[in-house]
Amino acid sequence: MKSGTNDIHGSGFHFIRDGSLNSRQFFAPTQDTLKRNQSGGSIGGPILRSKLFYFGTFQATRVRSQPEGLVQFVPTEAMRRGDFSAVSARLVDPVTRQPLVNNQIPANRLSPVAQYFLRYIPLPSAPDGRLTFQGTPLRQVDNQLMAKLDYTVGKHQFNGRYFFTDYDEPAEIPTDNLLAGSNQAKAVRVQNVSINHTVAASPTLLFNSTFGMNRQRGGSTSTAPFGFREAGANVIGPEDHPAIESPPELIVSVTGGFSINTNHLGDFDRGDFTFRHVVTKIAGRHELRFGGEAVHVRNHLINTFQMAGRVAFNGSLSGHPMADFMFGRTSEFRQGGGEFKDLRGTRWGFFVQDNWTANQRMTLNLGLRWDPYISPYDREGRVICFDSTLQSQSVRYPNAPRGLLYGGDAPDPGCPKAGVEPVWTNFGPRMGLAYRLTNDGRTMLRSGFGIFYTPERTGASNSQSNTAPFGATFTLNDADWADPFASKGLPNPFPAQFGPDVPGPEAQFAPINNVSYWAPDRKIPRTMTYSVRLERQFWSNWMAGIAYVGNRVDRLNSGRAENPAMYIPGASTVGNTQQRRVLPNFGPVQRTESSDKSSYNSLQFNAEKRFSHGFSLLTNYVWSKTLETTRGQDPFDLTAFETAIHSDDIPHNFKFSGIWELPRAPLSGVADKVINGWQLNAVAVWQSGFPFGVSAGRDNALRGSTDRANFVGGGSAQLSDGRSHAEMIQQWFDTSKFQMNPIGTFGNSGRNIVRGPRYFNTDFGLLKDIQATDQVGVQFRAEAFNVFNNVNFRLPDSNLSSSQFGRITQVVADSQRIIQLGVKVTF
Repeated sequence: MKSGTNDIHGSGFHFIRDGSLNSRQFFAPTQDTLKRNQSGGSIGGPILRSKLFYFGTFQATRVRSQPEGLVQFVPTEAMRRGDFSAVSARLVDPVTRQPLVNNQIPANRLSPVAQYFLRYIPLPSAPDGRLTFQGTPLRQVDNQLMAKLDYTVGKHQFNGRYFFTDYDEPAEIPTDNLLAGSNQAKAVRVQNVSINHTVAASPTLLFNSTFGMNRQRGGSTSTAPFGFREAGANVIGPEDHPAIESPPELIVSVTGGFSINTNHLGDFDRGDFTFRHVVTKIAGRHELRFGGEAVHVRNHLINTFQMAGRVAFNGSLSGHPMADFMFGRTSEFRQGGGEFKDLRGTRWGFFVQDNWTANQRMTLNLGLRWDPYISPYDREGRVICFDSTLQSQSVRYPNAPRGLLYGGDAPDPGCPKAGVEPVWTNFGPRMGLAYRLTNDGRTMLRSGFGIFYTPERTGASNSQSNTAPFGATFTLNDADWADPFASKGLPNPFPAQFGPDVPGPEAQFAPINNVSYWAPDRKIPRTMTYSVRLERQFWSNWMAGIAYVGNRVDRLNSGRAENPAMYIPGASTVGNTQQRRVLPNFGPVQRTESSDKSSYNSLQFNAEKRFSHGFSLLTNYVWSKTLETTRGQDPFDLTAFETAIHSDDIPHNFKFSGIWELPRAPLSGVADKVINGWQLNAVAVWQSGFPFGVSAGRDNALRGSTDRANFVGGGSAQLSDGRSHAEMIQQWFDTSKFQMNPIGTFGNSGRNIVRGPRYFNTDFGLLKDIQATDQVGVQFRAEAFNVFNNVNFRLPDSNLSSSQFGRITQVVADSQRIIQLGVKVTF
């Protein structure tokens, strides 16, 4: 970041984007309504000449728009009457299991709750059920401020920096179309302070100390116009909780049809305090550096996540997802007590490094870092452990079901305070080599190796706080939307099981709790990186290089289902999933382990021309493969792991950027200011599409989770991406290669066996510099993002149970050409 100087310098700018200048989004019927204004400036100078300097910036961004071209598939007019005669599959009544005559749902079997929702879901705009619509108006306000001071006195250098940003996206509640609701409404304030002190004790000894503070405070806002209870369902939500009185949330998912995803109320206050000290000592050819850091983290969270309940309809009950919705029979109903926690913890790190100039040709960097892992803990003891043998009884909560154990300041035997044991053996050696191959110094060989440890974010443990008695979560299959718990013969556990209070030892437990916990021996991810690079400088400003870069990561988080349902031939249904679980007194039990792995291998080419003679170029190409190893489908086979293409794998990635200053003509006066001072710049990106797998969309294995589809016919399901847009969005891959897996079996298709649409984007800018006076410059800018208006599609629908299976209905954000105009003044 810039610092002030002995002269006062500054700048001011204003950039605008207007939807009337942009291209129409591919799926949108009309032009977008974007209005984006960004203004700001900077100023810096001396307070005490040559000793104390200041520098500051301010930026304000205002965005107003209304998303266009949103596409979902909604019930047709006939379906709303219960008429599914246009569906070729034979449908059944999900309760009686009797076939529907002519696929007609009797009027008295139509769900009143579903019919209430249909008041706020428009009829389709196309015969296939497609509804193209606008989202709710979007307004974003973002203000950023930064201030910096630099002070030098004798052998001491001080600098301090303060950064502030205030972001607000007000809630817009839909009134006539629930599908238009946004789940992004939030207000966030971020503050950052950094103070640095450097002392040059001698020409060979340097001390550096840094203190930093980060704080993020804010939360999300509900965007739901009503809750399940208002729609007629006997669901007690957070709006009925006297301690929270939160607005409701609506989460409804119909496979291959529509989804309602409004936001929920949340509030967080998180941040960290960092102290770091580094000593540098130069001794002959060695530059020795050693030091350490302590980072104290905290996260206070109030989150009404899942407190309002959420429902899913996947067609496994009647034979069609939309029919399940009209019956009001949910394939899954889930409700929780919220996520509330108050985390604290300290991360420690220590290192030593020797930068050794061995001779005129070779430099070695040798280092070792120690990162002991001590997991953050909840100050109120919201820490879960689980004994799947059910041999242990909690002392902290005597009424808890056997097997549920708790950490905290007075943890149950067998449960660590933070749920995870400390790890003291995280040592990370690092080594680097730079070797000059030729006497002219233009050809270099570089290589490196290192081991790094990645501590988890404080939000990683949120799921522990939604296990009883802190915020119990319940999952019901084949439940009646109108009264989910009663339909399964269970008392409604809410509001008694809502957070945020941590109950005392007398806490009572409802039956069939979900459990989410970390394995006590879980470790943080470990990454081993390695590379070798050959580079050559040509002439004075050209350079090219080729490199092999790779890494291996182990100890990645892996979720293991510890309480799956057993398949009993002839006696297994979605409705009796709970009775068939290994531990029928518990719902799903999710154990987070550190057993997954990944690997990355790449060949990288780059060429660079540093700026001279009016232009610069930078281009690179990466050819790579990323693999991941995760647990297999069968939760009863704990030894089965599968290796497949990683979902982030991009085998081909090409990037180009360049700047060209147009030659200056020998002019003066007005002609010079108009004709000269033009600059062109461009950035182009081309990359392969992301891989994805194909889901059956149902639990045909009847183990309590969604299966993969069966792959049939041999060969590949990939179709050519050289087809027209109309052909690609209608069927991206060969859907005939996939079939529903038979009852009681897992699908045989591999993970990530189809690849999505590739990505191509070119940004172009035209800049005009005018030197108004000796000390004032003006720059006009015209920029076109995605200048060629290339359409970049999102992944297709890969759910075999969906009526849109294989289709593409969305583009990536900002996929259309966007024009930005701006002016900048410097002085």
